[in-house]
Amino acid sequence: MEKQSEGKLVNEHDSQQQKRINKQNKKLGYVLLYAGVLLLIILGEIFLFLNDPEASLMDLLKDTVGNLMGVLAAFLVFDIAHEWMSKESYASEISEQILDTLMYHPEAMELYENDQKKVFVNAFIGSIVKDEAAADMLENHLEKYLLTPEDFKQKAGLTAKDCRIKTAFAYRFVLETVRTQAFEKLRSNPSKQLATDPYFYVQEELNYTVRYLDPKGNNMAGELVTIGLIYDNSGLDAFLRGMKHGEEKNVFKNCIFREILDVTAEDKALFKEWAMESHNTVPGQGEESKLFEEVRKMFRPHLTIDRTKGSLYSVELGSMTDDRGREKDFGLLITFRVEHDQTAMEHDVSLIFHMPKRWDSIIEVALVEPTKDPQISISYNEDAMDVEMYSFLNNGDSSSYDNTLEEENGVYSIALSNEWVFPMSGAVFFVRKDARVREKERKEIKDARVREKERKEISVDGN
Repeated sequence: MEKQSEGKLVNEHDSQQQKRINKQNKKLGYVLLYAGVLLLIILGEIFLFLNDPEASLMDLLKDTVGNLMGVLAAFLVFDIAHEWMSKESYASEISEQILDTLMYHPEAMELYENDQKKVFVNAFIGSIVKDEAAADMLENHLEKYLLTPEDFKQKAGLTAKDCRIKTAFAYRFVLETVRTQAFEKLRSNPSKQLATDPYFYVQEELNYTVRYLDPKGNNMAGELVTIGLIYDNSGLDAFLRGMKHGEEKNVFKNCIFREILDVTAEDKALFKEWAMESHNTVPGQGEESKLFEEVRKMFRPHLTIDRTKGSLYSVELGSMTDDRGREKDFGLLITFRVEHDQTAMEHDVSLIFHMPKRWDSIIEVALVEPTKDPQISISYNEDAMDVEMYSFLNNGDSSSYDNTLEEENGVYSIALSNEWVFPMSGAVFFVRKDARVREKERKEIKDARVREKERKEISVDGN
């Protein structure tokens, strides 16, 4: 950023210096022109006197005045013609000076009304894109970022919270097939004989820089910061697409991050039991709840904001009770206490956690704000897993499959350096077991059932 600022200052200085030189050269040209004309008149009079020594002083004066009148008439005609021809050039020069002022001194834009700013931005986009349909698309994406607080009051469904951009984004996934000790307490635990593990396991690392264009859009304006793990994919989809309805929205509306927690019904019930055992505990009072302890050991969540590491504050079951008194669980709310600058209009965020996911499910990266430099990668064991990627990055050619990287050792990578993508953008990874692994598991289960059947028959015959 400092190098870019220095470069702008150097360019501005060079531009202003060149303009001063041009003006000085123009003035010097006029002076030389007048001096040359005066010199020619004097030489003409000397030549006239030498050729006609008998000419009187009055004759020389008349001739000089006549020459001056002719020259002045010529200059007058030239000046009128020059003024007429230079009007367009002058207007162009003034426009260039105004544009330079706006480009190198953005604070000058504050002198203009918001509607004037919109006209300027739209005209600038049109001059760059030179495609009416594409320019309209860009202008529509930028519209909400050009609104004032008064505008928000007049537009239904649009709030200042919609005005955020991510100036850097990196999301990394590492997929594992072996259940670690941290997840041993899950009920959907495979037996040694007849069942296979319904889950694969994901290590996630997310880093991004978010900038708020309105203070009301700052969703980290407090020391307690929450992430949400949602059971229902449709509930998360409602957030991503800006839908304003659904109970999930009320439960998870204050989360800075949301992810799908795709687990079996048995394990949802397990989280419920832990929450019921913890209903008398008070967050942050030293006595941690059963749900808090198990989620901390299992998911191992860590949140850092502006290089300030947060401490896990509470873990709750996100639920609501309907009109009939029936309670529905929507997922987990994991809250951290972070002593960051709560009033800052930009934050660097780092989030790390582990989680289980059911086979034949998706890992989705959804960018719901304009995002620069998206870096997305996923690595997996290609001998045990099949992973297919579908990218929908909304940025022309960069959205195509050919601009992503798939390596032979089981790595997908998307890297758009110094480029912006527009909402809604992202990538989806569909994960399933390798066909050879599935066939091997089916054979092992079949053989185990045969052995179990033979054992029972032997036991009956023995009795």
